[in-house]
Amino acid sequence: MTADGKKRSAKLAKLVSIAESEERRCGALTGRFRRILEEQETRLGELNAHRRNYAELSQSVQDIDAARWKDYQGFMNRLDEALRAQQQVVANSEMNLEKHRQVWLQKRKRLKSLQRVLDSCRTDEIRSADKKEQRRLDDLPAGRNPFQGNDNG
Repeated sequence: MTADGKKRSAKLAKLVSIAESEERRCGALTGRFRRILEEQETRLGELNAHRRNYAELSQSVQDIDAARWKDYQGFMNRLDEALRAQQQVVANSEMNLEKHRQVWLQKRKRLKSLQRVLDSCRTDEIRSADKKEQRRLDDLPAGRNPFQGNDNG
């Protein structure tokens, strides 16, 4: 194996190591955005449940004065506004997750590509070393054991 080959695989190994770190970091960040989305979806579900409960409650109340009815309608309007705002938060969270997922997938693809190049380089280095060793063995005089001393007498 040449010093050049060793240098090449060592450089590639460093690149693979850096790519692995980037891929792990992006994967962790993507996981964080997934958890944020799940939290926001949970909040949206809770708001929807509150909205349904209050809507059902209004149907069960029969005699309500105008002031209370106006307060109730104002409350329901604020709840609807909160729902719309939370739906926007969920939509933004989905976009953030998808954006970070795409970055992670690109980093993962790059890592796999670098790993294939490194594997190929190492395979070439092994083949080259094997050929060099075979040439060395082929160059030995026939019938002479390289591990025995020069015993002529």
